[in-house]
Amino acid sequence: MSSKLIDKIVGFLRKDVGDIFSAEALKNLGKLVNTDVSDIMSDAKASKLLSEIEKNPDKVENYIQLAEFYRYKNKIDKAVDVYLGMAQRELDAKRLDLAASYVKMGLNVAPDNGILNKFSADIDIRKGKFSDAADKYRAAVNYYIKKNDRMTAIYLLHTIKEMNKATVRDLLNLSSILIRENMTDEAEKILMSIRESHKKGEISNVRDLEACLLMLYSMKKDDDVILGELIEARIEMGQYDSVMVLLKKLIAKDPENVNFLKRQAFVYKQMGDINNCVKIFKVIANIYAKQNNLIYRNIYYHKVLKYAPDDVEALSVLRMDDQIREKLDSKIENTDSKIKIFDHLE
Repeated sequence: MSSKLIDKIVGFLRKDVGDIFSAEALKNLGKLVNTDVSDIMSDAKASKLLSEIEKNPDKVENYIQLAEFYRYKNKIDKAVDVYLGMAQRELDAKRLDLAASYVKMGLNVAPDNGILNKFSADIDIRKGKFSDAADKYRAAVNYYIKKNDRMTAIYLLHTIKEMNKATVRDLLNLSSILIRENMTDEAEKILMSIRESHKKGEISNVRDLEACLLMLYSMKKDDDVILGELIEARIEMGQYDSVMVLLKKLIAKDPENVNFLKRQAFVYKQMGDINNCVKIFKVIANIYAKQNNLIYRNIYYHKVLKYAPDDVEALSVLRMDDQIREKLDSKIENTDSKIKIFDHLE
Protein backbone atom coordinates (compact mmCIF):
# COMPACT_ATOMS: atom_id res chain seq x y z
CA MET A 1 0.00 0.00 0.00
CA SER A 2 1.46 3.39 -1.04
CA SER A 3 2.26 6.01 1.58
CA LYS A 4 -0.13 8.42 -0.18
CA LEU A 5 -3.05 6.03 0.31
CA ILE A 6 -2.12 5.44 3.96
CA ASP A 7 -1.99 9.20 4.56
CA LYS A 8 -5.43 9.53 2.99
CA ILE A 9 -6.91 6.85 5.26
CA VAL A 10 -5.28 8.33 8.37
CA GLY A 11 -6.53 11.74 7.39
CA PHE A 12 -10.08 10.41 7.09
CA LEU A 13 -9.89 8.73 10.48
CA ARG A 14 -8.64 11.95 12.10
CA LYS A 15 -11.47 14.01 10.74
CA ASP A 16 -13.91 15.45 13.21
CA VAL A 17 -17.48 14.09 13.08
CA GLY A 18 -18.65 17.45 11.84
CA ASP A 19 -16.28 17.20 8.87
CA ILE A 20 -17.84 13.88 7.79
CA PHE A 21 -21.55 14.55 8.47
CA SER A 22 -23.22 17.89 8.94
CA ALA A 23 -25.31 18.51 12.04
CA GLU A 24 -28.42 18.24 9.90
CA ALA A 25 -27.21 14.95 8.40
CA LEU A 26 -26.53 13.53 11.86
CA LYS A 27 -30.00 14.54 12.96
CA ASN A 28 -31.58 12.89 9.93
CA LEU A 29 -29.50 9.74 10.43
CA GLY A 30 -30.64 9.60 14.04
CA LYS A 31 -34.25 9.66 12.88
CA LEU A 32 -33.60 6.96 10.29
CA VAL A 33 -31.90 4.53 12.66
CA ASN A 34 -33.96 5.56 15.72
CA THR A 35 -30.97 6.45 17.91
CA ASP A 36 -28.26 9.07 18.36
CA VAL A 37 -25.28 7.88 16.30
CA SER A 38 -22.74 10.52 17.35
CA ASP A 39 -21.10 8.02 19.72
CA ILE A 40 -19.83 5.83 16.85
CA MET A 41 -18.91 8.43 14.24
CA SER A 42 -15.21 8.13 15.03
CA ASP A 43 -15.30 4.46 14.01
CA ALA A 44 -14.43 4.02 10.33
CA LYS A 45 -16.65 0.97 9.86
CA ALA A 46 -19.62 2.70 11.49
CA SER A 47 -19.10 5.87 9.46
CA LYS A 48 -19.08 3.88 6.25
CA LEU A 49 -22.23 2.03 7.29
CA LEU A 50 -24.00 5.28 8.15
CA SER A 51 -22.97 6.75 4.81
CA GLU A 52 -24.60 3.75 3.11
CA ILE A 53 -27.78 4.27 5.14
CA GLU A 54 -27.81 7.95 4.21
CA LYS A 55 -27.47 7.10 0.52
CA ASN A 56 -29.96 4.21 0.54
CA PRO A 57 -32.32 4.54 3.53
CA ASP A 58 -34.53 1.66 2.33
CA LYS A 59 -31.84 -1.02 2.42
CA VAL A 60 -32.73 -3.14 5.44
CA GLU A 61 -29.42 -5.04 5.59
CA ASN A 62 -27.55 -1.86 6.56
CA TYR A 63 -29.79 -1.28 9.58
CA ILE A 64 -29.31 -4.87 10.71
CA GLN A 65 -25.53 -4.47 10.34
CA LEU A 66 -25.69 -1.27 12.40
CA ALA A 67 -27.69 -3.00 15.14
CA GLU A 68 -25.19 -5.86 15.19
CA PHE A 69 -22.33 -3.36 15.28
CA TYR A 70 -23.84 -1.83 18.42
CA ARG A 71 -24.28 -5.31 19.83
CA TYR A 72 -20.61 -6.08 19.14
CA LYS A 73 -19.65 -2.87 20.92
CA ASN A 74 -21.87 -3.98 23.85
CA LYS A 75 -24.19 -1.02 23.38
CA ILE A 76 -27.29 -3.16 23.72
CA ASP A 77 -29.77 -0.32 24.24
CA LYS A 78 -28.63 1.26 20.96
CA ALA A 79 -29.03 -2.06 19.13
CA VAL A 80 -32.55 -2.33 20.56
CA ASP A 81 -33.31 1.22 19.38
CA VAL A 82 -32.34 0.31 15.82
CA TYR A 83 -34.49 -2.83 15.75
CA LEU A 84 -37.42 -0.92 17.28
CA GLY A 85 -37.11 1.72 14.58
CA MET A 86 -37.20 -0.93 11.88
CA ALA A 87 -40.20 -2.63 13.46
CA GLN A 88 -42.10 0.63 13.86
CA ARG A 89 -41.67 1.51 10.18
CA GLU A 90 -43.11 -1.86 9.17
CA LEU A 91 -45.94 -1.53 11.68
CA ASP A 92 -46.81 1.90 10.29
CA ALA A 93 -46.94 0.30 6.86
CA LYS A 94 -49.22 -2.45 8.31
CA ARG A 95 -46.66 -5.16 7.56
CA LEU A 96 -47.14 -7.01 10.84
CA ASP A 97 -45.06 -10.07 10.00
CA LEU A 98 -42.02 -7.98 9.07
CA ALA A 99 -42.46 -5.83 12.18
CA ALA A 100 -42.64 -8.98 14.31
CA SER A 101 -39.48 -10.38 12.69
CA TYR A 102 -37.46 -7.25 13.55
CA VAL A 103 -38.75 -7.26 17.10
CA LYS A 104 -37.71 -10.91 17.33
CA MET A 105 -34.21 -9.94 16.19
CA GLY A 106 -34.14 -7.36 18.95
CA LEU A 107 -35.30 -9.90 21.51
CA ASN A 108 -32.44 -12.17 20.47
CA VAL A 109 -30.15 -9.34 21.54
CA ALA A 110 -32.07 -8.32 24.69
CA PRO A 111 -34.69 -10.98 25.65
CA ASP A 112 -35.74 -9.19 28.85
CA ASN A 113 -36.18 -5.75 27.30
CA GLY A 114 -39.58 -4.41 28.30
CA ILE A 115 -40.06 -2.13 25.30
CA LEU A 116 -39.43 -4.99 22.86
CA ASN A 117 -41.65 -7.41 24.79
CA LYS A 118 -44.48 -4.88 24.93
CA PHE A 119 -44.08 -4.13 21.21
CA SER A 120 -44.16 -7.84 20.42
CA ALA A 121 -47.23 -8.31 22.64
CA ASP A 122 -49.03 -5.46 20.90
CA ILE A 123 -48.40 -7.16 17.55
CA ASP A 124 -49.64 -10.48 18.96
CA ILE A 125 -52.89 -8.82 20.01
CA ARG A 126 -53.39 -7.47 16.49
CA LYS A 127 -52.89 -11.03 15.27
CA GLY A 128 -55.29 -12.46 17.87
CA LYS A 129 -52.54 -14.32 19.79
CA PHE A 130 -53.75 -13.29 23.24
CA SER A 131 -51.99 -15.98 25.29
CA ASP A 132 -48.64 -15.15 23.71
CA ALA A 133 -49.29 -11.46 24.31
CA ALA A 134 -49.99 -12.02 28.02
CA ASP A 135 -46.66 -13.83 28.52
CA LYS A 136 -44.77 -11.00 26.81
CA TYR A 137 -46.57 -8.36 28.86
CA ARG A 138 -45.48 -10.26 31.99
CA ALA A 139 -41.86 -10.15 30.81
CA ALA A 140 -42.27 -6.42 30.24
CA VAL A 141 -43.74 -5.98 33.74
CA ASN A 142 -40.60 -7.51 35.28
CA TYR A 143 -38.44 -5.17 33.21
CA TYR A 144 -40.31 -2.05 34.31
CA ILE A 145 -40.34 -3.12 37.96
CA LYS A 146 -36.55 -3.45 37.83
CA LYS A 147 -36.42 0.00 36.21
CA ASN A 148 -38.55 1.30 39.12
CA ASP A 149 -41.22 2.34 36.63
CA ARG A 150 -44.14 0.99 38.62
CA MET A 151 -46.85 2.95 36.82
CA THR A 152 -45.98 1.29 33.49
CA ALA A 153 -45.96 -2.08 35.27
CA ILE A 154 -49.45 -1.32 36.65
CA TYR A 155 -50.67 -0.37 33.17
CA LEU A 156 -49.38 -3.65 31.69
CA LEU A 157 -50.88 -5.78 34.47
CA HIS A 158 -54.19 -3.98 33.99
CA THR A 159 -53.93 -4.85 30.30
CA ILE A 160 -53.45 -8.54 31.12
CA LYS A 161 -56.41 -8.36 33.54
CA GLU A 162 -58.65 -6.73 30.94
CA MET A 163 -57.71 -9.50 28.49
CA ASN A 164 -59.03 -12.04 31.07
CA LYS A 165 -55.58 -13.65 31.08
CA ALA A 166 -54.54 -12.65 34.58
CA THR A 167 -53.37 -15.44 36.88
CA VAL A 168 -53.54 -15.25 40.67
CA ARG A 169 -49.84 -14.37 40.63
CA ASP A 170 -50.54 -11.50 38.21
CA LEU A 171 -53.24 -10.17 40.54
CA LEU A 172 -50.99 -10.50 43.58
CA ASN A 173 -48.20 -8.72 41.70
CA LEU A 174 -50.58 -5.94 40.69
CA SER A 175 -51.87 -5.59 44.25
CA SER A 176 -48.35 -5.38 45.63
CA ILE A 177 -47.40 -2.56 43.25
CA LEU A 178 -50.68 -0.73 43.89
CA ILE A 179 -50.01 -0.82 47.64
CA ARG A 180 -46.52 0.61 47.10
CA GLU A 181 -48.09 3.42 45.06
CA ASN A 182 -50.68 4.04 47.84
CA MET A 183 -53.52 2.89 45.56
CA THR A 184 -54.90 0.77 48.35
CA ASP A 185 -58.61 0.83 47.48
CA GLU A 186 -58.08 -1.03 44.21
CA ALA A 187 -55.55 -3.36 45.82
CA GLU A 188 -58.02 -4.26 48.59
CA LYS A 189 -60.76 -5.09 46.06
CA ILE A 190 -58.44 -7.42 44.15
CA LEU A 191 -57.17 -9.12 47.30
CA MET A 192 -60.64 -9.57 48.77
CA SER A 193 -61.66 -11.23 45.51
CA ILE A 194 -58.71 -13.65 45.75
CA ARG A 195 -59.56 -14.38 49.39
CA GLU A 196 -63.19 -15.11 48.47
CA SER A 197 -62.12 -17.39 45.59
CA HIS A 198 -60.01 -19.40 48.04
CA LYS A 199 -62.97 -19.80 50.39
CA LYS A 200 -65.01 -21.14 47.49
CA GLY A 201 -62.27 -23.65 46.67
CA GLU A 202 -61.41 -21.98 43.37
CA ILE A 203 -57.82 -21.34 44.53
CA SER A 204 -55.90 -24.03 46.38
CA ASN A 205 -52.32 -22.72 46.49
CA VAL A 206 -51.66 -21.87 50.14
CA ARG A 207 -48.63 -19.72 49.27
CA ASP A 208 -50.79 -17.50 47.10
CA LEU A 209 -53.37 -17.30 49.89
CA GLU A 210 -50.68 -16.40 52.42
CA ALA A 211 -49.35 -13.62 50.16
CA CYS A 212 -52.90 -12.31 49.70
CA LEU A 213 -53.68 -12.31 53.43
CA LEU A 214 -50.34 -10.75 54.32
CA MET A 215 -51.03 -7.80 52.01
CA LEU A 216 -54.56 -7.45 53.37
CA TYR A 217 -53.23 -7.51 56.92
CA SER A 218 -50.67 -4.81 56.03
CA MET A 219 -53.64 -2.55 55.18
CA LYS A 220 -56.04 -3.76 57.90
CA LYS A 221 -53.95 -4.19 61.04
CA ASP A 222 -57.00 -4.21 63.31
CA ASP A 223 -58.80 -7.00 61.47
CA ASP A 224 -58.31 -10.05 63.69
CA VAL A 225 -60.26 -12.28 61.30
CA ILE A 226 -57.73 -11.65 58.53
CA LEU A 227 -54.91 -12.15 61.05
CA GLY A 228 -56.47 -15.45 62.09
CA GLU A 229 -56.68 -16.61 58.47
CA LEU A 230 -53.06 -15.61 57.93
CA ILE A 231 -52.08 -17.68 60.97
CA GLU A 232 -53.97 -20.71 59.63
CA ALA A 233 -52.28 -20.36 56.22
CA ARG A 234 -48.85 -20.23 57.84
CA ILE A 235 -49.65 -23.21 60.03
CA GLU A 236 -50.47 -25.12 56.85
CA MET A 237 -47.15 -23.98 55.40
CA GLY A 238 -45.29 -25.06 58.55
CA GLN A 239 -44.02 -21.53 59.29
CA TYR A 240 -44.34 -22.05 63.03
CA ASP A 241 -41.95 -19.33 64.24
CA SER A 242 -43.84 -16.59 62.41
CA VAL A 243 -47.15 -18.17 63.49
CA MET A 244 -46.11 -17.88 67.12
CA VAL A 245 -45.33 -14.17 66.71
CA LEU A 246 -48.77 -13.53 65.19
CA LEU A 247 -50.57 -15.71 67.74
CA LYS A 248 -49.03 -13.77 70.60
CA LYS A 249 -50.48 -10.57 69.09
CA LEU A 250 -53.95 -12.09 69.14
CA ILE A 251 -53.56 -13.51 72.65
CA ALA A 252 -52.29 -10.15 73.98
CA LYS A 253 -55.62 -8.62 72.89
CA ASP A 254 -57.74 -11.47 74.28
CA PRO A 255 -55.71 -13.54 76.75
CA GLU A 256 -58.58 -15.86 77.72
CA ASN A 257 -59.68 -16.77 74.20
CA VAL A 258 -59.39 -20.55 74.37
CA ASN A 259 -59.34 -20.99 70.58
CA PHE A 260 -56.26 -18.77 70.32
CA LEU A 261 -54.62 -20.67 73.15
CA LYS A 262 -55.49 -24.07 71.67
CA ARG A 263 -53.81 -23.09 68.40
CA GLN A 264 -50.79 -21.88 70.37
CA ALA A 265 -50.57 -25.22 72.17
CA PHE A 266 -50.89 -27.08 68.87
CA VAL A 267 -48.08 -25.03 67.31
CA TYR A 268 -45.83 -25.58 70.32
CA LYS A 269 -46.44 -29.31 69.93
CA GLN A 270 -45.62 -29.17 66.21
CA MET A 271 -42.39 -27.38 67.10
CA GLY A 272 -41.51 -30.11 69.60
CA ASP A 273 -41.77 -27.69 72.55
CA ILE A 274 -43.75 -29.97 74.86
CA ASN A 275 -43.04 -27.95 78.02
CA ASN A 276 -44.70 -24.85 76.64
CA CYS A 277 -47.49 -26.95 75.12
CA VAL A 278 -48.26 -28.34 78.60
CA LYS A 279 -48.18 -24.85 80.14
CA ILE A 280 -50.79 -23.66 77.64
CA PHE A 281 -52.98 -26.75 78.33
CA LYS A 282 -52.96 -25.75 82.01
CA VAL A 283 -53.88 -22.15 81.18
CA ILE A 284 -56.81 -23.44 79.10
CA ALA A 285 -57.89 -25.82 81.87
CA ASN A 286 -57.91 -22.93 84.36
CA ILE A 287 -59.97 -20.74 82.03
CA TYR A 288 -62.57 -23.52 81.76
CA ALA A 289 -62.50 -23.91 85.55
CA LYS A 290 -63.29 -20.19 85.98
CA GLN A 291 -66.19 -20.67 83.57
CA ASN A 292 -67.33 -23.64 85.67
CA ASN A 293 -66.98 -25.84 82.59
CA LEU A 294 -65.63 -28.89 84.44
CA ILE A 295 -65.85 -31.27 81.49
CA TYR A 296 -63.46 -29.23 79.36
CA ARG A 297 -61.35 -28.40 82.39
CA ASN A 298 -60.82 -32.13 82.96
CA ILE A 299 -60.18 -32.81 79.26
CA TYR A 300 -57.28 -30.33 79.28
CA TYR A 301 -55.86 -31.67 82.52
CA HIS A 302 -55.98 -35.12 80.90
CA LYS A 303 -53.93 -33.63 78.07
CA VAL A 304 -51.44 -32.26 80.58
CA LEU A 305 -50.99 -35.72 82.07
CA LYS A 306 -50.47 -37.30 78.68
CA TYR A 307 -47.29 -35.26 78.23
CA ALA A 308 -46.41 -34.63 81.91
CA PRO A 309 -47.66 -37.67 83.86
CA ASP A 310 -46.40 -36.36 87.21
CA ASP A 311 -47.84 -32.86 86.98
CA VAL A 312 -48.95 -32.02 90.51
CA GLU A 313 -51.65 -29.52 89.49
CA ALA A 314 -53.38 -31.91 87.09
CA LEU A 315 -53.12 -34.83 89.50
CA SER A 316 -54.54 -32.83 92.37
CA VAL A 317 -57.54 -31.78 90.29
CA LEU A 318 -58.24 -35.17 88.77
CA ARG A 319 -57.10 -37.24 91.79
CA MET A 320 -55.79 -39.96 89.52
CA ASP A 321 -53.21 -42.62 90.27
CA ASP A 322 -50.85 -44.30 87.79
CA GLN A 323 -53.21 -47.16 86.94
CA ILE A 324 -56.10 -44.81 86.09
CA ARG A 325 -53.87 -42.54 84.00
CA GLU A 326 -53.03 -45.48 81.73
CA LYS A 327 -56.73 -45.71 80.80
CA LEU A 328 -57.08 -42.13 79.54
CA ASP A 329 -59.88 -41.79 77.06
CA SER A 330 -58.50 -42.00 73.50
CA LYS A 331 -61.12 -39.43 72.42
CA ILE A 332 -58.96 -36.62 73.82
CA GLU A 333 -55.80 -37.89 72.10
CA ASN A 334 -55.35 -35.07 69.59
CA THR A 335 -58.28 -32.70 69.23
CA ASP A 336 -56.13 -29.55 68.99
CA SER A 337 -55.16 -30.01 65.35
CA LYS A 338 -58.85 -29.76 64.39
CA ILE A 339 -59.44 -26.44 66.15
CA LYS A 340 -59.21 -23.26 64.09
CA ILE A 341 -58.63 -19.73 65.31
CA PHE A 342 -62.22 -18.58 65.00
CA ASP A 343 -64.07 -21.88 65.53
CA HIS A 344 -66.69 -21.73 68.25
CA LEU A 345 -66.84 -25.32 69.32
CA GLU A 346 -67.97 -24.90 72.89
